[in-house]
Amino acid sequence: WAAAETNELRLAKQYGLGYLQMIVMEDQKLVEKHAKAAGLGDVKVSWSTFRSSDVMNDALISGNLDFGSLGTNGLATIWAKTKGTPVEVKGAAGFNYLHLALVTRDPKVKTIADYTEKHRIAVPAVRVSNQALLLQMAAAKQFGMANYTKLDPLTVSMTHPDAMTALLSGAGEVSSHFASAPFLQRELERPGLHQVISSLDIVGPINFNVVATTTKFHSANPKAYNAYLSAMKEATDWINKDKRAAAETYVRVTKDKSSVDAILKIMTAPGNEYNVNQTPEGDMRIVDFMYRIGSIKVKAESFKDLLFPSQAGK
Repeated sequence: WAAAETNELRLAKQYGLGYLQMIVMEDQKLVEKHAKAAGLGDVKVSWSTFRSSDVMNDALISGNLDFGSLGTNGLATIWAKTKGTPVEVKGAAGFNYLHLALVTRDPKVKTIADYTEKHRIAVPAVRVSNQALLLQMAAAKQFGMANYTKLDPLTVSMTHPDAMTALLSGAGEVSSHFASAPFLQRELERPGLHQVISSLDIVGPINFNVVATTTKFHSANPKAYNAYLSAMKEATDWINKDKRAAAETYVRVTKDKSSVDAILKIMTAPGNEYNVNQTPEGDMRIVDFMYRIGSIKVKAESFKDLLFPSQAGK
């Protein structure tokens, strides 16, 4: 006789097109549907939107959140910190590829070697965001591993919307932005702005996001865990079947100022993909780099170490 599973699921997402599956799951009440189908009855599902993953990490560890979503570096950080404890955090599934790219309005900057101490590069959080880490990896490639922090003094923390505004204004000290969708595409449409390097150049394909939960929740709630993943799979299939309807949902739910056509164009851009359970090779390159520079103290043999076994290798 198994102990009763939870009758409430507390879920979280962040801002942007990277969370489209979750927006659809919430809008169509897919988690409720799959929980009921699994025999869990009427499960209460609550969604919250977080500004950044550090707040989400705290909520996961303290037991105030059942599923969060983290970039590869965020997942590696919390996994290394909690490994071997009851609240060890692991990934359930990666859920999309959306590449990131460094954009500048300075015509003199053709490669990262052209940056000088006068330049300022906006990233969501200096030193710790996926973008800041990718910049360090690019610097290691360009200037040698010993100089991986060479561009760090040029970085400033700014939200994506603020950084885009700064870049498009043509004034102020911030002339570059390591951007994600849909901000990246909007910037590149502006004459005078160009791409310096992309995440594809630096590491290859990476999961923009991985859904994560604690070992404690995973062991106690196998049906609820699978219901969440089934809901995500259904949302992903629905998006891929009718991208225009998905773009309409995004604009309606988020009240985004972009047109449905503009969002649709980003969703269908080459290299952008909504999927479930992907473990692209770029993720492990990020985890290895973090171990080499000492930002995580635990060595992972493969990216599967950071995932729950039911999903690893699928």
